[in-house]
Amino acid sequence: MDFVGFLNFANPVGQNQGTDQERRAFAAQRLGRPTAIHDARASTGVMAEPVDSVARLADGVGFLLVHAPSCVSDWTDIEEVATVYYEEARALLQKLLPAAEVPATRSHTYRNEQIKEHYWDRGVQYGPCAAAVHNDYADSIGEDGATATRKFTQIQGMPTDRRVLGINIWRSVSPDPLARFPLAVCDRTSIAREDLEYNLNPNAKPRPFNAHYCKPNNAQRWNYYSAMTRDEALVFTTYDSHPADGEVFCPTLHTAVAIPGSEGLQERESVEVRFFPYLPLP
Repeated sequence: MDFVGFLNFANPVGQNQGTDQERRAFAAQRLGRPTAIHDARASTGVMAEPVDSVARLADGVGFLLVHAPSCVSDWTDIEEVATVYYEEARALLQKLLPAAEVPATRSHTYRNEQIKEHYWDRGVQYGPCAAAVHNDYADSIGEDGATATRKFTQIQGMPTDRRVLGINIWRSVSPDPLARFPLAVCDRTSIAREDLEYNLNPNAKPRPFNAHYCKPNNAQRWNYYSAMTRDEALVFTTYDSHPADGEVFCPTLHTAVAIPGSEGLQERESVEVRFFPYLPLP
């Protein structure tokens, strides 16, 4: 089902700058903005099993949904998720990016509607549904907005002689199909680079680095997958050190979005893991 969602094109710096009138104008133009959200399940469907998807993830729209059952029984059990799911997710990504070296992950993020602030416990991040358009990893950009002065990989001490991708594997883990606050993802090929904004990621660890924010643009193509189940994984690209289409990476922007009429339905519960696989330079 397609629907109109109300997206928040927030910017943690810009929305708090200027006069009261300027801040009100920012909110009026960019917060709660009506946006068409397309059901990608109807158009692109679900990948029945993981196959080589480098073209789609690295050079294309930047997201896909794949059938990928997990053996995890309790998604709130930190030890079980770490012991079982981290390797399941790594193996899934290896099949999607067969030419890549996929280092293991050491953490995950758990979200539900009862959590109101981000916090960490035993190496796991807990947080609310992130209802603002963003992308977590961005380079430091020059004043021209088109030149990377320092790449995220350099800041984090990652290899500079290979193409480093950032990949998020996002899964609804509620008992029944997802009914509230799905993750909306934007076709990265529909994003104008001049609309991207760069500010520090407030959750950056261990060193400060930028995140992407963005101006609204009617040309952006926003998508979600209706009624996601525990057996499905939404995979999307959050970073590329050497993008094939330019010096500066254009991300798969994403945000939680409320489905009209979903009040009172099963609350969202989700788990995400992040990887930084290495590919040969293009």
